[in-house]
Amino acid sequence: MKQGQANGAIVYVRVSTDEQANGPLNLLNQEQRCRDYCERNNLEVIRVFIDPGESARSTDRPAFQEMLTFCRANRRKIACIVVQDLSRFARNLQDQMRTLYELNAVNIVLRSVYESNIDESPEGKMQAGIFGTFNEYFSNSLSKKMKDRTRQAVLAGRFPWKAPIGYLNNGRKDGANIEPDSKRAPFIRRAFELMARGTHKKSDVLKMITDKGLLTNRGKPLSAQTFQQVLRNSLYAGWVTLPSDPDFSPVRGLHQSIVTQEQFDCVQTILSGRKLSAAPKRKFNPELPLKCLVRCEACGTPLTGGFAQGRTKKYPRYWCRKSGCRTVKLAAQELETEFLGLLQQLAPDPKTVSEFPKIAARVWTEKQGDTQKQITRLTARLDEQKKLRKELRNKFLSGSFSDSEYNEAKVEYDAEIAVIEDELRTLDSQRNTMDVFVRFAELLLMDVARAWQIAKPEQRQRVQNLLFHDGLQYSPESGILNRSKSSLFTMLEKVSDKNGLLASPTGFEPVLPP
Repeated sequence: MKQGQANGAIVYVRVSTDEQANGPLNLLNQEQRCRDYCERNNLEVIRVFIDPGESARSTDRPAFQEMLTFCRANRRKIACIVVQDLSRFARNLQDQMRTLYELNAVNIVLRSVYESNIDESPEGKMQAGIFGTFNEYFSNSLSKKMKDRTRQAVLAGRFPWKAPIGYLNNGRKDGANIEPDSKRAPFIRRAFELMARGTHKKSDVLKMITDKGLLTNRGKPLSAQTFQQVLRNSLYAGWVTLPSDPDFSPVRGLHQSIVTQEQFDCVQTILSGRKLSAAPKRKFNPELPLKCLVRCEACGTPLTGGFAQGRTKKYPRYWCRKSGCRTVKLAAQELETEFLGLLQQLAPDPKTVSEFPKIAARVWTEKQGDTQKQITRLTARLDEQKKLRKELRNKFLSGSFSDSEYNEAKVEYDAEIAVIEDELRTLDSQRNTMDVFVRFAELLLMDVARAWQIAKPEQRQRVQNLLFHDGLQYSPESGILNRSKSSLFTMLEKVSDKNGLLASPTGFEPVLPP
């Protein structure tokens, strides 16, 4: 090496798998061979870059990209990059040639311990191209063999990858090669149980099992994306698939399932939106219940709301959402106090009060009649689906369907049956006695201000919309206005006369639990 020329060297080592890290091509052995080469050639090792478990089929490797950035920033100190052999550097000829060109542009060359004839001469460049072509061929050939082996393993019911959370790889060469993780499998099972009920949102279930202690192998909580993948993974129900082949039919795995097929199918139905989840979906801010009900008196636009940041806390406020108007701007407490004052002024006339039990009783009867019709219709649908599923099984046993065709059709029938049964349970849970409803409705009618105050956040909106189905207006000068003069009481007064009892007041229904 000429005097004054840079003699710094960068060492780059890489293995593709964890097994290689413990074999003859392990990282420590590679690094030592490269260091020995540098010592023989009077090269000073400036830095070592290591890519454990990274394929060389692409240059998108963390340490590899970091190395290239370091070389460009320190090009005056670096003479070469030293690798054990070209296959550690790249297994793609195009990537190899492009990277060598970029390095040569900053006067950095590549040196190989095993391929010493690689240099900048025409013969050396040709040798590099030949080795690069061979390395790419070897990589592609190995990839094809691995894909074939993977397919055969899956067809045999084995899971030939790293086990997902909830399972552990057991290293067995025959039979099931994964088994439930005694620490994490119960959390996964619990997550499916909660989701299958339809009473919890996905984010709530994730928080529950995280609070109980579910963590990844690295001791971190599951992300929302990873949890979604868990809920969608049929491996937990006992199936193995081939993600690289969308036409591959799932195969019953040799491993022990963590959840039942019924639970898994029910969760898929919920995630796909084919089943109405009973989990509450908040469509409004409970701290701003009068949004949308009250309109700006100047422009007629419904008020919106939010929180203004103070020195120590946030303050709820309402304002007109129309750009260019903004006539209404006031604190939430001020608007809600005026609204309570309006409710306290509302009172039905004695005739309406006397007729009200009849109206409420008829409404209840009609509501229950509609519910019974729905139950009858759903029961008929349920019987039909069960009959079709039974016929499907009989045809399968007679040989009319293959395993994959039967399983696919059965999943659809099971999902539809689960949806119907859940709807029936929901309708049955909504039944109550007419007397309780009538007594409660009378209480609501006599003290609407109190009813609104004690209502839960989600119920307040239903109460106020029932009372003022045409909405209210607000003026900074006059306060809350009821321009339409319409309220639940005016509606009841119209139907409380002799002929009014022929029809129920539209929209009247139980809004609070007894």
